[in-house]
Amino acid sequence: DPSPRTGHHLLSQAGVDAQRALVAEAEASASAGLPAARQAATVYAGALAASRLRDHDQAARLAGRLRPLVQGDAAAERMARLLRAELALAAGLPARALEEMGPATGGQRPELILGAQALVRTGRASEAAQALQTWVSVHPRDAGAWQQLAAAHAAQGQRVRAVRAEAEVQVAQLDYAAALDRFKAAQDLLRTPGAGKNIEASIIDTRARQVQSLLREHSL
Repeated sequence: DPSPRTGHHLLSQAGVDAQRALVAEAEASASAGLPAARQAATVYAGALAASRLRDHDQAARLAGRLRPLVQGDAAAERMARLLRAELALAAGLPARALEEMGPATGGQRPELILGAQALVRTGRASEAAQALQTWVSVHPRDAGAWQQLAAAHAAQGQRVRAVRAEAEVQVAQLDYAAALDRFKAAQDLLRTPGAGKNIEASIIDTRARQVQSLLREHSL
């Protein structure tokens, strides 16, 4: 069963030569007589390695070889679909990434994060922000989702909301000093002419007080 976590871990530890070795192993796996599950894992890692080496055509071709290897295994088919979407994003093809995920976009966290990145890059940042906002309201400690939400707001020119989301990234990571700094930055933006007062300002003021309290408790 190909695992993205395993694949990414291998690649994070690998230099260029090791990544090339993963690609070569994947290319040779078809004739190596490996069981389908082992071959799928090898091809998965090779596709990621090719993408890291910026050989996007080879990465896409290897990912395509996963289709028959994972057919009939719903979990493995999902991993292969997410891989194809991730490779498409890395190749600068966000529209194709959305096509790969199809209606599954936003259903689970990996689909949500990849889908949000693709939506932002295709000029649909408001859709990404809406999906991410729904997610973080239920999962407020998800730093990665808050970071993507900050990017979605920034893409729309919503600076205050973007900075507030950056603050929530720091809260999720328990860095209360950095979080308070970002909340204060958001408050400063709200003081600029024409910023006005709204619900977002009220939320930021409340969250700043809460984080300041947490920072005091932490220092004690």
